[in-house]
Amino acid sequence: MSSDTQDTRAFPLQYDAVTAGVEKYPEAEKEQVLWLYGYLNGCLNQNKTLLCRELGYKPEDWEQLRMLFTGRIAASIRDDVFEAIAALRRRLAKQRPLVHTIVADRIIEALDYCRDNSVMIYITGPTGRGKTYTSEWWAGENNHGRAKYLRVPSDCGRRAIVVMLARACGVAATGSVAEIEANIRRALTPRNVIIVDEAGHLLSKSGRPGGAIEFFRDLHDMAGCGVALIFTDVYLAEIKKGRSADYFEQFLGRFEFPVEIQKLPRRDEVRQILKSFFSEVDEEFVSYALTQASARDGKLRTFFKDLFRAEKIASEEGRKITPKDLKLAIAWRKSAGAWPEDN
Repeated sequence: MSSDTQDTRAFPLQYDAVTAGVEKYPEAEKEQVLWLYGYLNGCLNQNKTLLCRELGYKPEDWEQLRMLFTGRIAASIRDDVFEAIAALRRRLAKQRPLVHTIVADRIIEALDYCRDNSVMIYITGPTGRGKTYTSEWWAGENNHGRAKYLRVPSDCGRRAIVVMLARACGVAATGSVAEIEANIRRALTPRNVIIVDEAGHLLSKSGRPGGAIEFFRDLHDMAGCGVALIFTDVYLAEIKKGRSADYFEQFLGRFEFPVEIQKLPRRDEVRQILKSFFSEVDEEFVSYALTQASARDGKLRTFFKDLFRAEKIASEEGRKITPKDLKLAIAWRKSAGAWPEDN
């Protein structure tokens, strides 16, 4: 890691000091500080310069913010800092709006169950069906300080994922794997939820039992925290039908609230999406939209991009979005991949 990167990291800002410091605040403010601490460690990758910018402060103001985390914020700026946190949360919520469809609400229901009962769950489905977007939204809504969202890179081993989680928790990520895991367990309680996206990347490439995915079962058993694993459907198929299916059958038996999302978007799902953008939606328009949302890889992810592009077209002209705008946006996307002589 370069010295420049080191200079931006919010350390030393130890987990123990923060957990002790927040106890000095009323409950509502305590939750705000914990949210910000989680946001710093997770979304901002411990970058204190970015945190200052997000809150509307200068980098040299970091020391004042550091005092916030240890319960020693100056009385003269206390109200301003908490208003800055609230404003940041409002802005983030506006940037990442969620359309409540039957599938999104099912994912939320599963994550709520995981949080409320401190259990293991899994969510699976093909790409482009809203698993990642909804889970990230839920993590933000449910306090970044309590919910830890991890997106697993390909070929991820146990040490790599342990280091990622340690940083998200704000604990030391150096030393042996056993030492880092001990730091993590100390930082987690049954009030925490760990969301592991692309959990299939944790499976052993040999197909044999074990591997990095076992860490999360151990973590649940030892720390009592909720664990939500999100799989692309092909990985779940390997777990259920691969050479180690008998072993993983016991593993899957630990999950209390499985959510398996069907491959193609549902008609009622597409109707709900359209109603969040258009004042009037007839069934002919739903049929058109369903065909478009089911027509290519990306599924609803691509369809949402078309909708946002159409909404932008209408907004720039000072009017509300119409079905014609959506059709123009879809036509534009499709023509962008054509060779000039095809147009």
